[in-house]
Amino acid sequence: MKVLSLKRVLLIVAVICSASLFAGEKGFAIFIDKTSFKEAKAEVEAYAQSIEKQGLKTYIIEDIWYNPDSIKAKIKSLATQKEAPIEGVVFIGDIPVPMLFDAQHFASGFKPKQSKKSMRSMEKSSCPSDRFYDDLDLEFKYIGQNEDKPNLFFYSLPATSTQVCAPELYSGRIKTCDKGDKTKYDRLKAYLKKVVAQKEKNETLSNVFYFSGHGYNSESILARMDEKIAYREHFPWLKRQANGIVFMDHLDNEFCKFPLMTEMQRKDLSLAVLHHHGYPDEEYLNGYPLPKNASDEIKSANRFFRSKIRKAVEGGEDKDAARERWAKKYDVPVHWFDSIFTRASILEDSLYNDKLDLHITDLGKYKPNAKVVFLDACFNGAFNYDEYMAEEYIFEDGECVVTIANSVNSLQDKWCDRHIGMLGYGMRVGNMVKYNPYLGAHVFGDPTFAFASGKELSFDVNEAIFKNNKFWKKQLKNSSEAAVKCFAMEMLTKNKGITSEELLNVFKTASENTVRLYAFMMLTTFKDDNFVEAISLAINDSYEIVQRFGALYAGKCGDERIIPALVSAISRVANGSRVDFQLRGALELFPNEKLVAEFERQDPCKNYYDKEKEERRVMGYFKRYSNLPMEKELDTPNATTKEKINMMRNFRNKNLHTATDKMMQMFSEETDDDLRVAIIEAFGWFNYSYKRNEIINFCEQVWASEAYSESVRNEALKTVKRLKGI
Repeated sequence: MKVLSLKRVLLIVAVICSASLFAGEKGFAIFIDKTSFKEAKAEVEAYAQSIEKQGLKTYIIEDIWYNPDSIKAKIKSLATQKEAPIEGVVFIGDIPVPMLFDAQHFASGFKPKQSKKSMRSMEKSSCPSDRFYDDLDLEFKYIGQNEDKPNLFFYSLPATSTQVCAPELYSGRIKTCDKGDKTKYDRLKAYLKKVVAQKEKNETLSNVFYFSGHGYNSESILARMDEKIAYREHFPWLKRQANGIVFMDHLDNEFCKFPLMTEMQRKDLSLAVLHHHGYPDEEYLNGYPLPKNASDEIKSANRFFRSKIRKAVEGGEDKDAARERWAKKYDVPVHWFDSIFTRASILEDSLYNDKLDLHITDLGKYKPNAKVVFLDACFNGAFNYDEYMAEEYIFEDGECVVTIANSVNSLQDKWCDRHIGMLGYGMRVGNMVKYNPYLGAHVFGDPTFAFASGKELSFDVNEAIFKNNKFWKKQLKNSSEAAVKCFAMEMLTKNKGITSEELLNVFKTASENTVRLYAFMMLTTFKDDNFVEAISLAINDSYEIVQRFGALYAGKCGDERIIPALVSAISRVANGSRVDFQLRGALELFPNEKLVAEFERQDPCKNYYDKEKEERRVMGYFKRYSNLPMEKELDTPNATTKEKINMMRNFRNKNLHTATDKMMQMFSEETDDDLRVAIIEAFGWFNYSYKRNEIINFCEQVWASEAYSESVRNEALKTVKRLKGI
């Protein structure tokens, strides 16, 4: 790919920057394709001026390369220059989209089997991610360009790169498409005018709305209750008579999309956090409603049968045979199914199903006014598509100017709103997301957008990011703001200005739930004895998400010192549903006989109303959620190489610490390179395991040995770096 001269680019930069009256010590880069800049030059320059009013020197760079590597080289140059280095970047228009392979450990839940058999399979199994651009330490190997979608470029993360995702910059995408009678350039100009106008208003974060969709976080009521507590700690000025924090659950209405859209169109709404499942063009909000009476039960059953029988017929089954089969299976009258294939019945169900979810076609009539929207869902930010939910939110006529969304599928039990509280103190959206750097998490819209601070501080939060440890030590000790103390721990941990002992002390003594959460999550970076102690404490914390993460990391760690706390927690009858889910998952990763022995030693159910019933419940957990089935699977006689590789893939999600010795033995006995790579790659997910050092030593030996192939040795190097965090 040809790299063109930079003379023209530098001329554009010079012209824009020379007019700055507000240029500061930091800069910001606007990358834009040639046609978009030609069509929206005035609007882009006005947008640049709005950024300069925030104290950032702007650089407008017209993309004349159409090459991700050349763009990244320019970004590195701007980020490392002596005068006004950039702190962030935005990509406007048709800027190349990197599609990344071999970096799934940077994602929260994206772990498909990678395939390069076709352009379609390559797109499906790679992740669209601007971590390619904003994390300057990551190195990528070019694979090729998508022939069907030339805006997509495929890259692989090699073993020679660092294996830690920690962006130095923040980034955003402003990318749309033609819609109706408006070209994408019309929509771009309208958006840029809108965001400039919103920034001129300089509003505080004064109202928060959050929503819980069908099947999300096990529909845990406790999780949503405690989320409101968090918002009150993050935004203390919202604890007032006016209802500054509003919650809606999908069960509140048969079709919740309509009241949700009504709430989202409130003109005074600052921030919305929408927890639900999703797809590029849909937000999945409702499931079928819970029946409230006998009539509802019959309707629900009929709807179920219609769906199943139509699906069977679509799969090739005879209509009459399908009806007979389902009638016999559930012992219901066949005449219930007489109208399944009538036009009226199909139309009725189609309209009903359409009301359950929010579709991209709803945008237009639906005009979201929340200035910043978190779409905590899978694929809503899939910017490898022309149309996707996140872009529609900002390009419609409402006042929404920023969405934060995922380009691929996303784990539910992740820290989706890390440092959300700092938005209330004037932090730029990009800066906030920068410290939650999942591979697929992105800002859509202006990443420099910021609310006016809701409470006066003695410093500017965006400038404070670059202050030293002494400053942040002072904030952690003296600040009365929970969000500031949380961010102080982030800065101190990042800059090695705090010990695990100090973090454990904060975790033990902090009265604010959110501060304890952040102390615990920062302890996960140390992986030492204090981390193990914190897990045992977290499992029994009073705050739901601390309990949940405590259970999650108990399984990831596997240290047997956690067993007493785990047994005590799983024996409780009032855990939140999501905490229970994670506790049961953790049981699978500890020796079953030691869990049972600890249960018998503690006798935790001795004071329960029905002692025997609760004991059977817990013992049933030990039997069902046990490490034994997975260990036995490793000993399956005559298992094929393909079956063994699939076994190894299971250990990516379930770090069976007791199986690491068998995995090492299998590696030594097998000669197939694909299987050996799968074993070593699986070890790369044991980064919190108490067996981590043993795995590192093993993989270092593999890396040092010439007896293994280059692919095996490279995977070993990659795993060593992942487990060492380098």
